[in-house]
Amino acid sequence: MSEVILKMMRSAGGITPSLLGCDEIWNPLATACVRWASSALDLHFNAEIAGKTPLSNAYAEEQLREYFGYICLPCEPGGLRAIALGRPLAQQYVAKRLKEPFDAVETSPALFLRLMCDKPAKSLWSGLSAALPIGPALSKDFTVVDPAGMPGALDDAGRLLHIRVALRDKSDSEGLSDPFWLHLFYEVDALEAYARQVEARLAAARTVRPAVNRDGLRKSIRASSIGLEAVLTHLPLTVAACSRLKVGQVVELPDAEAGKLSLHARTMTGSVEISQAELGNWKGQRAIKLTAPVLESFIEEISGA
Repeated sequence: MSEVILKMMRSAGGITPSLLGCDEIWNPLATACVRWASSALDLHFNAEIAGKTPLSNAYAEEQLREYFGYICLPCEPGGLRAIALGRPLAQQYVAKRLKEPFDAVETSPALFLRLMCDKPAKSLWSGLSAALPIGPALSKDFTVVDPAGMPGALDDAGRLLHIRVALRDKSDSEGLSDPFWLHLFYEVDALEAYARQVEARLAAARTVRPAVNRDGLRKSIRASSIGLEAVLTHLPLTVAACSRLKVGQVVELPDAEAGKLSLHARTMTGSVEISQAELGNWKGQRAIKLTAPVLESFIEEISGA
């Protein structure tokens, strides 16, 4: 491993550059948070992944106690292990639910706010799992609970990555107001495995396509049909003159040579003259007889296809 990559990993707390730069992870996460906020809060937010911090399981449990944290039951290793809502975000939801101004719920007990936020926390977990299929699938009867009542709930988790998502009102283009915060806790190994899958899929899509079977293409072109036109002459007319043509009218063809025709082939790029011919009869039917070989340029174009 190069020294440059090692330095990047150390500066990111051991997180690989492929994970840090994997837009197929960060973009779906941000989109899922925006959709959740629109549904749960009836507010239009922009979401920004503002932090990606590796931390120990014990410290993760401290973070969950500091915010309004939730874990999923049944709990299985891999993928998303916990989520948390910042208190202002919880207050915003409760105020909307109770149809009260934000200020009216600022002094509400934490336990009351937490109980009120069980439903949106569950919908957030469901949305994240659908947007980023990492780890085991959710069971139909899953629920989310306060990890405070389950000491050591994250003991079986691998290394965790604390992802901080800032939700800002779309009208606040200059970032003048404080954002609402969501906190997501994913197992690092599961994220890195998913990033490797994405990287492999993109690499496979960039591989050189097999060479064209030129012999097969040439045979296919030669077996295809093409329209031929026997042209006596070309007569330039204005659009106005064409619009005045009538049945029985005689149109002079001063440059036409009786019986002498040019043979044209209809190609994708238009009609192309390929030979000369003359008009006659053959076995009681009108026919043309070639008086010159087919142009070499036309034959070479087909042969070189």
